[in-house]
Amino acid sequence: MTNYRSNITPTWCPGCHNYLVYAALQKNFIDLKLNLDTLVMNYDIGCAGNMADFFKTYGAHTLHGRSISTAMGEKLVNPKLTVCVVGGDGGIYGEGLNHLISAARANIDIKVFVSNNFLYSLTTGQTSPTTPKGAHTKSTPTGNINEPIDPVKLIKTVNPNVFIESVDVKDIPKLNDTIKRALESPGFALVDITQECVAFGKQLK
Repeated sequence: MTNYRSNITPTWCPGCHNYLVYAALQKNFIDLKLNLDTLVMNYDIGCAGNMADFFKTYGAHTLHGRSISTAMGEKLVNPKLTVCVVGGDGGIYGEGLNHLISAARANIDIKVFVSNNFLYSLTTGQTSPTTPKGAHTKSTPTGNINEPIDPVKLIKTVNPNVFIESVDVKDIPKLNDTIKRALESPGFALVDITQECVAFGKQLK
């Protein structure tokens, strides 16, 4: 695992499922023998975006919602790069939703990995685009009135030919397999990694 790890120790909450995402990405980078010189990681703002400190690949810690547009630019400028995006449901399905749709429609060859915990957790547990309807959260104490986004159905409607799958982060074999197939898939790929925030997810129960 040391090939891709930086010297910075991860700082997520104890038990955070982003540790599993981090380990699964590393494992697949190693298994697929991805070249550090041509692997570029783009990170959104949020808990998942903190992964920017923990990988030693080339990359950018982007503005909130702009990780996919940054990745699209990199791939268009240099098609030989392996370009990945790591973000949460807030940055990817909220602020960055228009860029996600554009990338899927155009089938741009980037790989997007979303830590979907159904909340804006870095800002302490407000509703996100995937928060269940009726959920009582810090920002919706009387219940969320909005319909949640289903990223798989949405992107399949935009472009049924792209790779998109949702996987539970605790299903480690399936998580590793799905990430591997996304990295190997030609064109755009989105892996929606569902999980529970250990700090604020109890609101959703």
